[in-house]
Amino acid sequence: MFFCLPALAPEAQVYAPNWESLDKRPVPQWYQDAKFGIFIHWGVYSVPAFRTKGEYAEWYQNGLNSGDTAAIAFHKRQYGDLTYYQLADRFRAALFNPDDWAHLIEKSGARYVVLTSKHHDGFALWPSKEATRDWGFPWNAVEAGPHRDLLGDLFTALRKTSVHPGLYYSLYEWYNPIWLKDHKQYVAQHEWPQMKDLVNNYKPEVFWTDGEWDETAETWKSQEFLAWLYNESPIKDKVVTYDRWGKGVRFKHGGVFTPEYQPDVSFADHYYEESRGMGYSYGYNRNEDAWDYNSAETMIGQLVDKTSGGGNFLLDIGPDADGKIPPIMQERLLQIGEWMETNHEAIYNTSRWRTPRQTDASGKPECFFTYNKNTKDLFVILPHWPGSSFTIKDLAIAPGTRIELLESRQILNAHQNGKDLEIEFPVYDPATIKSKYYYTMRLAGAGDFADNPRLDLQYPGNLLKPIVNISVRDGSQIRYTLDGSIPDENATLFTKPFTAQQSAVLTTRSFRPGALPGNILVAPLTVYPLLPAAHPAAKKQGLQLTRYELIPETVKDLDKTTPIGDTVSSRPSINDLSRADNAGLLYTGYVQAPRDALYTWYLSVDDGAVLWIDGQLVIDHDGKHANTEKSGKIALKKGPHVFKLAYIQAGSDKALKLEYSANGIERQELPATAWVHE
Repeated sequence: MFFCLPALAPEAQVYAPNWESLDKRPVPQWYQDAKFGIFIHWGVYSVPAFRTKGEYAEWYQNGLNSGDTAAIAFHKRQYGDLTYYQLADRFRAALFNPDDWAHLIEKSGARYVVLTSKHHDGFALWPSKEATRDWGFPWNAVEAGPHRDLLGDLFTALRKTSVHPGLYYSLYEWYNPIWLKDHKQYVAQHEWPQMKDLVNNYKPEVFWTDGEWDETAETWKSQEFLAWLYNESPIKDKVVTYDRWGKGVRFKHGGVFTPEYQPDVSFADHYYEESRGMGYSYGYNRNEDAWDYNSAETMIGQLVDKTSGGGNFLLDIGPDADGKIPPIMQERLLQIGEWMETNHEAIYNTSRWRTPRQTDASGKPECFFTYNKNTKDLFVILPHWPGSSFTIKDLAIAPGTRIELLESRQILNAHQNGKDLEIEFPVYDPATIKSKYYYTMRLAGAGDFADNPRLDLQYPGNLLKPIVNISVRDGSQIRYTLDGSIPDENATLFTKPFTAQQSAVLTTRSFRPGALPGNILVAPLTVYPLLPAAHPAAKKQGLQLTRYELIPETVKDLDKTTPIGDTVSSRPSINDLSRADNAGLLYTGYVQAPRDALYTWYLSVDDGAVLWIDGQLVIDHDGKHANTEKSGKIALKKGPHVFKLAYIQAGSDKALKLEYSANGIERQELPATAWVHE
């Protein structure tokens, strides 16, 4: 007699409401395989569909209330005395056909959608009772404007296709009456009920939060919400979440990291997704012209770049107030879809290879790599047809490895040239190769590689010399050198952590039998000298502050700009700006080190900043970017040290925060007494 017993399921992971626990949740596999998604910004702001080029049209209401003269003048011409809220009656979505949208998106090759269920203006695309109740007038798409559940209708259409339905939700609302009065009441009475309504009734597979920066994750109760979402919600096993859950959380916790118009940002050991518009604005901006839109070639390149780096690409479209996707956006989506039909194997179900790309001497990409872990196939994507041959550097393959062009399935010949692989290419034939850019080769089974080494440098206690630890996850051997040479299988074997006795360049690589060597990791090992204290002639409280007004790209632009004035500031602060946008600050003076120690400095900025102490570069966080943090170290003797901090703010959000820590000193902002000038 045989008894069939049901298999016992493994005990489900239970997540506690803290980052240490929540950050252990893996990103759902469907999302890792999908690679390409479509962002949709659609709402009342789609009625004016206007901002100055280079600004976000979905921020139109904010522009009206913050002195945007172009938006104010446009609004007066077009709408007279109508308020922004009255424009909801003109948001009719009369031509909205959700099945057409879903079909177009599927044809583009995208595998998921993120629709703005609610942006910062608070207008809800679903019948949110909280929206109308808390605003005091109809402020959702069922009770105003189109009188239709736009979110629900699109989700229904998407579920007929291969495209996963997802949504964007803004935590805060610029002018919500409750938000303006009491943030905690807003969270309890408005935000949480809305989010649970969306999860329970629409079951989105992507929950993309934003508008988090004005409050902490504790005020938003983000950890509690995520614990409920992961443990109890109807989408607990498949929902994808992101990192925008509170001030200072972005790029640290909460799920997938979200660079925005930051093509150079990638994360080798954390999943990420870059978002951007086809033009610049996310919401439809009628002020943008055809030449402001990226070409299909450019956007395919962005998709390839993100995929090779191990991330996803979220491309935005902005429908108009009638519910039509502008023809230029439709055309671009179809062009991307044509490329995906031929090359999708190099995108879907792939992961980051040992290195994302190969570059020339100037740093320009010559090719991109993606890797299928299941088949061990290596895909090589070339931006341009290479001519008679193409060389992949530092790659040795087994004899008989099949190399083919994905589009034509033509077999390519190759031979080893030392450590490099030289692949022969046929003459370009438009009869067999329809693509005009981004040509893909498959090297069957040739991609397996030893896990890339990971470096951990620690300076415990008062130690000024680093303790070096190198690790891998697959048992590979780790070899290293300290003279700048490339390690081979005969180089020094790493067996346990060691203390660097002098500054050097560490070069390390991993090796595993039957696999390619891992990527080469190069890092400086710094033994820090204690810098002597300065002797200023006088010690007046505060820092000297020079203010600038300019349209900046980097902090170097401050050197070319006439300052608008000098003063003294008690400490570096975003409140020192002379205006909200297009401004700069330069702080000079001295910082008091309370003891002899190795200090770690933390600089969080939006847009860019550079920190020098005693004339040495400590942190370079220059350029225009969202609020992110960088850190740097310097060893200082007790006493005053020459201090210089340059900061630029271009537009939109802004942030400037400087902290430090040392042995026995917890991470903190410096007290006002730490800053002096002559």
